[in-house]
Amino acid sequence: MKKISVIVPVYNTKNELPRCLVSIINQTYPNIEIICIDDGSTDGSGEIVDAFADRDKRIKVLHKANEGESSARNAGLKMAEGQYIAFCDCDDWIDREMYEVLAETLEKENVDLAAGSWYKESASLSQEIVNKLPVSEMVFGKEELLTYLYMRDSYRGFAYMWDKLYTREVLSDRQGNLFLFNEKLQLGGDVLYLAEAALNTKKAKYVDRAFYHYLQRESSGCHTKDVRKLRDSLKAYEMVIQRFEEEHINPRIINYVKRFLAYHSSNAAEIAIAQGHRSAIEEFQTFMEKYEQEYVALNMQYPERIQRYKNLLKQ
Repeated sequence: MKKISVIVPVYNTKNELPRCLVSIINQTYPNIEIICIDDGSTDGSGEIVDAFADRDKRIKVLHKANEGESSARNAGLKMAEGQYIAFCDCDDWIDREMYEVLAETLEKENVDLAAGSWYKESASLSQEIVNKLPVSEMVFGKEELLTYLYMRDSYRGFAYMWDKLYTREVLSDRQGNLFLFNEKLQLGGDVLYLAEAALNTKKAKYVDRAFYHYLQRESSGCHTKDVRKLRDSLKAYEMVIQRFEEEHINPRIINYVKRFLAYHSSNAAEIAIAQGHRSAIEEFQTFMEKYEQEYVALNMQYPERIQRYKNLLKQ
């Protein structure tokens, strides 16, 4: 039985962290190592992972200075011994059979990555995310995978890196070294990392079942109102576009990435407008103007989105 390395970056989530760790410990797939990287927590989260590690020898803990989520994930990748690799955020949790089902899919279908869907969780709601269009029940290749990843309205179940299980090889370069996250990006490192994994994928398989519970917290990175971090998020998508152009990916897929970048630019502009941050407004509107054509063309069935977009450009 191959080992799964589960990488958990930990930072100041003492209330949610125990549930996360219990969900991984209780996996029906027994051969796992749980790599917890305490990224300079100050709320007692570091002591929590130490206490769990004392009770379960599958848990490995590294305490380090706070350098961000990408740095923590990189530290975990450097410690990972498994033939399969997974990522779990420290405020989320997973169903008991997630890794057993995905590992069985990797082996039975001989694919590079296996993906499932997820639940959107909040204090008042648990919503299973369902794809609007059917995903192939067969093994599929890189171009189909990229389509599922970036046609976000149609395939929401493919959105993130943590609802998947990867072979070590698909996360490695030709020399066998694991890809690392870009630590210069304060936000968006996972966007670029997932794109690189997808570019390296020859065969993938989707399991039409939700396993991962993604907790929506206002204090989490994806809900940031920090202009510098928002800028990095947009930069990450531009880097994805550049990589896809270098690899001669189908222009249709690249246009969907541009559409998504335009959408994030509009969200960033909206935040900057609320803050009265004039230079940031102009910067984010520049992104919006650059990708307006793709955004409008791929949102024709959503006139309200287009109207919102044009209104923000006028601010």
